[in-house]
Amino acid sequence: EISACLVGSEMCIRDRSRALKFIIVVAFMTAIGPVLAAIYLAREQGLATEFERVTSYAQSVADRSDRAVDQMVAAIDALVAANNDDPCSDTMLTQMRQLGISMEFMKVAGAVSGERMLCSTLGSHEEGLALGPPDSVTPNGTQLRLNAPVPFSSETPYISLERDGFIAMAHRNQAVDLMVNQEGVLFATFDPTTGNIRTGSSEVRPRWANAVDNATEAAFVDEGYIVGVVRSGQVNVTGAIAAVPARYLDERILTFIWVLLPIGVVTAIVLTSSVIYFARLQVSLPTQIRQGLRRNEFYLEYQPVVDLNSGNWVGAEALVRWRRRDGRVMQPDEFIPVAEHSGLIGLLTERVIEVAGKDMGTTLRDAPDFFLTINLSARDLQSGGTLEKLMVMARDSGARPGQIVAELTERMLVDASAAKSVIKAMREQGLRVAIDDFGTGYCSLSYLETMQFDCLKIDRLFVEAIDTEAATNRVVLHIINMARTLDMKLIAEGVETEAQANYLKSQGVEFAQGWLFSRAIAPDEFLKGLA
Repeated sequence: EISACLVGSEMCIRDRSRALKFIIVVAFMTAIGPVLAAIYLAREQGLATEFERVTSYAQSVADRSDRAVDQMVAAIDALVAANNDDPCSDTMLTQMRQLGISMEFMKVAGAVSGERMLCSTLGSHEEGLALGPPDSVTPNGTQLRLNAPVPFSSETPYISLERDGFIAMAHRNQAVDLMVNQEGVLFATFDPTTGNIRTGSSEVRPRWANAVDNATEAAFVDEGYIVGVVRSGQVNVTGAIAAVPARYLDERILTFIWVLLPIGVVTAIVLTSSVIYFARLQVSLPTQIRQGLRRNEFYLEYQPVVDLNSGNWVGAEALVRWRRRDGRVMQPDEFIPVAEHSGLIGLLTERVIEVAGKDMGTTLRDAPDFFLTINLSARDLQSGGTLEKLMVMARDSGARPGQIVAELTERMLVDASAAKSVIKAMREQGLRVAIDDFGTGYCSLSYLETMQFDCLKIDRLFVEAIDTEAATNRVVLHIINMARTLDMKLIAEGVETEAQANYLKSQGVEFAQGWLFSRAIAPDEFLKGLA
């Protein structure tokens, strides 16, 4: 589309404008895309890292809460097992004190009657210490108090478990008393069944406790905090919350940006440079083709056509090449499509015919059986000047018109009626016409019957399949039989092995070309080989 815009029509100008806009958009996207991707990945990586951190904090709180409950349960079990009718005996008091000293979280153990603690790690309580009613009772009869009174500490909140006449207490804030290397971190425990906060900072939002629902953990951002919520794995009635100020997320993202952004910038530079380079190449290539034609940068190489029976070189296919000013040689598939789309293919074909006449004129004159194949394009068929130029080349070189073979691809025969008239005109002037790539495009048997080609070239796709298990290995036989029926000569392309050559020869194929015999070579080298 870009190349075609150099024709000069108003439509082409609009097409070029659209193409340039598209290039600008693509270049812009390649410029900012990797950078935005780097920022996005930095944010996602930072968020994932902070979610993992805050969830681990909450899990630590849950683990500490679980250990406190486990120790209180263990203390009660030990006292129940040791009780010998007098729960406040000296022996029991000693054991209570030992339990309080040996455990990390459980600090007070005692014996209760009703709602009064009779004795404990602290000694005997003459009138009993009033405990008050429990806050909740578990299915196994364990009573939970969130604010258990302790004689020596009226301000420090304790939590207690009571069962079977004994009680154990632990400091409520021990589960949330974590030392971390970040300031402003909030910790809390809560009851998942009610969502009530049990212990922790007053800044903890009660709604955070409901985020976990039926899952075991959750992490999210809310009101300036990165929040992690965990349900205890051992105690069904315990949940934990950890909340880290969101500024740490910004710091984490910035850290990742400094790592990923340079990669994104380098990627953007490479991609944008590539887009601009190829865009400039495509936009300017038609102009460069014009300049190349003026500077005589286009030249021909020739691939021999071999008689399979004698092994002699009996013809050649002219193949155009382009040596740029920087010394780079461009192959036809790089510039021929651009030349076709930009309307320059006629000038290029004219140059091919001119150069071929200079290179092979003497050979065509001195070797009447030698033939030269010239590839034509679809636009060449639409131009009446192409036939005239081929006839001029034959006349100037002293060759017979039949020594010039115009090679067409079957993709050029979509407009059958137009192609038929051109082919007829060529053959009436004595030129021969070959069809290339038969079986790979749009052509059908009826085309071969009505257009009267002189020669059919077997595509390398079918030659490569000879003596293989490929599905196309039998197609070559059908093509050969078809050509015999229509009295056409056969040239096999892409012959690379002796086995392929022998098979084709055994099937009556007259001519072949391919690397088995020779690559496309310079005219001087070709003439030496021909001699």
